[in-house]
Amino acid sequence: MQIAEQSTAAEPVIDVQSIPPHQRHPLILQATQDLAPGRGFVLVNDHDPRPLSLQIQALFGDAVSWTYLERGPERWRVRIGRPESGTAPATSLRVLIGRGGQASAVAAETPLGVADGGLVCEITDCPPGTSAEQVLDLMQGVIPPAGQLHLPYERLVARRSGSCCGGMCG
Repeated sequence: MQIAEQSTAAEPVIDVQSIPPHQRHPLILQATQDLAPGRGFVLVNDHDPRPLSLQIQALFGDAVSWTYLERGPERWRVRIGRPESGTAPATSLRVLIGRGGQASAVAAETPLGVADGGLVCEITDCPPGTSAEQVLDLMQGVIPPAGQLHLPYERLVARRSGSCCGGMCG
């Protein structure tokens, strides 16, 4: 992580200080996901967003940069960007969850819902470069909430990281 004096271009600013805490990470992760190569935004917060940096690193790897512009004590500013040579946008994977909780990849055109003695769901927003094996490893033992056929990749990571609700809360 680098420290820079200022942002290199006029970019959007997301000031999360007035946003309820439970809404901050989903908002920032979606903004990060939506970044086009060569674009970025400046995050403003009232504390060091280091836990968010670790989450972004886990989800996006080298496809996203994190540069401190200001480090407190009252205000932190961070530029989050997608390098010009960034990898392809995130992808999704359809998964069949068997009755015993085992997960296996199925064709992208497989209909969502109950099928072949299990449930077909779609894992969305997989970071660039994520392999099917990595997704399936995170899926082992996951039983989606009733009626939920789309599971964001970040929730699987949260589950693996010891989330209180198995990564299924909002």
